[in-house]
Amino acid sequence: MSILDQITELRFREEPFVLATVVAYKSPQSAKPGAKAIIKSDGTSIGWVGGGCVQPIVLREAKKVLETGKPKLLSISPESTHEDWKGVESYRMTCEGGGSLEIYLEPVLPKPELLIVGRSPVAQIVSELGKLLDFKVCLADPEASKEQFSDVDLILTDLSMIRNHINNETFVVVATMGNGDEEGLQAVAGSAPRYLGLVASEKKAKSLFEYLRNKGVTDEEIARIKCPAGLELGGETMPEIALSVMAEITRVRREKSEPSSRSVTLPVMQGVAPAEGSDTAPLEAKDPICGMAVDMLNARYTSRVDKKTFYFCCLRCKEKFDHPQISQIT
Repeated sequence: MSILDQITELRFREEPFVLATVVAYKSPQSAKPGAKAIIKSDGTSIGWVGGGCVQPIVLREAKKVLETGKPKLLSISPESTHEDWKGVESYRMTCEGGGSLEIYLEPVLPKPELLIVGRSPVAQIVSELGKLLDFKVCLADPEASKEQFSDVDLILTDLSMIRNHINNETFVVVATMGNGDEEGLQAVAGSAPRYLGLVASEKKAKSLFEYLRNKGVTDEEIARIKCPAGLELGGETMPEIALSVMAEITRVRREKSEPSSRSVTLPVMQGVAPAEGSDTAPLEAKDPICGMAVDMLNARYTSRVDKKTFYFCCLRCKEKFDHPQISQIT
């Protein structure tokens, strides 16, 4: 199966991945412009954009690209380049084979899901704006029809199925507006989507929240519900209210997540593993010979000296470390 066929299949399955493409090279690198590779979220790759010290850099940076959702250009060269450029990550080429590569990493992510509860005029406009803003739109209401919501991706008429479509990346808007408020709000209360908003006045929300409390929903769970949903734009008409809701969702969608909430940055050891029993657990070590970052979990070349483990990118670096006198002679 070709790379293009693999891309089509992964997108059909809505599986996130990074497409790595070589855009420039300097001999003697073997990967040429146009060469492509797919890096999946589990770290496995399909295709070829370079080996040696290039591959671990690409895999490591692809993981970051998946976490942030932002593309970047990798510049791997013996000389420092693009140091003051935004969107470019520069690495020193440590392989003795030499050459340079520039590789573009592009995240291919499933569309974020927008779940709308209700079939009010605001719900209808929010669904239209959601499609325009490239969301996967799901609408839930017992009386919703495809005729009324022809552009949505999925209609749920059974409210008990709603929670199957909510995860920590879902955007949820309850826009029942007087038609099934209690049922719609109860169907999502207690869930933890990325955004949960209620289109209602503060007075109406107060009575609805009291209803939820009587049904066993905690104050902490109620506090997750943003009401009134949307940015304060001073809107009065239905389209203006829908616009404010999607403006707030767009802001949340584009916010930079705190590093601690998405990933943990672990220390890089200088070629040596932490002492046994230590609480520090880095995933990378630096090759003491060439300075390349080495994945400790998958390192093929290691040496044990005085109860310390050193990690190497290749056999040549390991032999230089193990036999420094011989390497100086040769």
